[in-house]
Amino acid sequence: MKLRSKLHYSIVSAFAFALTSVAAAQPAFTNLASLPGTMEGSPIISSNNPESVSREGLLLSTDQITITGNALRRTLSNTNLGQGCPAGTLKEFAFYMHHLNNIGTGARYYVILEPATAGTTLTFNAYGAAISQFDTGSLDPGKSPSYKVSESLLMGRLASGVATSGGSTFVNLAGQSMNGPFAIVNLRADSGNSVDARVKVRAASCVRVRVVAATEANGSVAKATALGRTQFAYGNIPTQSGKPGGAPCTDAAGIGWGRSAGIYQFERWSGATNVGISTAASTQGWKFLAAPSNTLSNGNCVMNPPTATPSSDSQRSNALGYYFTNTSGESSLRDSDPWSTSNYGAEYKLSFNTTNRSGRCVLARLQLTNYPGRKLCSAVPLADSRSRAYDGAFKVTQNGVALTSLARVATKCPASSTLPEVSTIARKILTVNESVRWDVQTFIPGLISAPAGLLMVSEPSACQ
Repeated sequence: MKLRSKLHYSIVSAFAFALTSVAAAQPAFTNLASLPGTMEGSPIISSNNPESVSREGLLLSTDQITITGNALRRTLSNTNLGQGCPAGTLKEFAFYMHHLNNIGTGARYYVILEPATAGTTLTFNAYGAAISQFDTGSLDPGKSPSYKVSESLLMGRLASGVATSGGSTFVNLAGQSMNGPFAIVNLRADSGNSVDARVKVRAASCVRVRVVAATEANGSVAKATALGRTQFAYGNIPTQSGKPGGAPCTDAAGIGWGRSAGIYQFERWSGATNVGISTAASTQGWKFLAAPSNTLSNGNCVMNPPTATPSSDSQRSNALGYYFTNTSGESSLRDSDPWSTSNYGAEYKLSFNTTNRSGRCVLARLQLTNYPGRKLCSAVPLADSRSRAYDGAFKVTQNGVALTSLARVATKCPASSTLPEVSTIARKILTVNESVRWDVQTFIPGLISAPAGLLMVSEPSACQ
């Protein structure tokens, strides 16, 4: 496997909404093909557990920290992360954070780097985006911090409509020097606000990473660093059935995995496939965000299928280190997932080389639709419709030429007045035996549902 790591993403010249829907028969999820490809790239540090934070303190650390005198204890399963570094440190990694703030107005969410050896000086590069709802003013589709981070990463700059007074920024640090705690993310959040960030880091030598939620009273890097050594944060983590401290497994409500909190082996799913359109009116599809539920086996929680990084229906990456919790009376606290679902913060780079072999001109569309609970959109009860949505930006290159705008891909099950069930990523009229290569890049935003399906839909068309 070739591992690729880049601290830059291509810049596109404009952004446009592309919320077009086409009436086409949606195939069952079981009829979709495996998505070609495999996991690759640098490790990704993910901070999404708890999702809603209700006490300030340490949310995540790449090294083991012992905190005494608190009801809550959280422990990393493993801190040997490789890259020739001491335990609990890394030189190169991606970072993703998604949290909802419930520790009060004026709170701060910090991602802090420290040299592996205290007192030494090192340089590093960091590239990405960090955005707070304090600066977007909304969680609405197309406006949430999660969506704006995915859009910013593809544009190579801070997306439009994002203020900066709450610390929202496009992180672009090259040759940055540090000899102590350094905050690459510093976001303000008022009560109920969402914060979101994805940043790629490459350091000259090994660094520790800590994520701290701090109330306004502790709203400085120095105070937050000290706070992160004295208590853990906590909040609601409704991701498992069974007794507190048990592994996150499927229950009667269909909850199938924990939230990611820790360090996972790979940041990206990458693959390519050849697609032949043999019938003018046709639909083909692939399973996207296809991690299946964890299941109970002989009292243990296991991943199904049991391979962490297959080129198959399970786009997952195993954890190099993940948090498990001794709740000590805090019964709402649950474990993190030991396998990434390649969901929030993951990058997807896919190539579809499509050839029209139908014998007549067709309009080909690459589309996305949801499969909540692996069911058809039409099978989702109206009462469950609120969270059955996808809202993210996609960058498309067509035959080696980048399109001049990003596609905003937004879907909802069932469809709403503003969001369709199916959203188009790319389209082209193909003459007989003509081919088109679509290279697609996206960063999976928070606040979405999974799994989903990528569909190649064709219909007869007049020739151009």
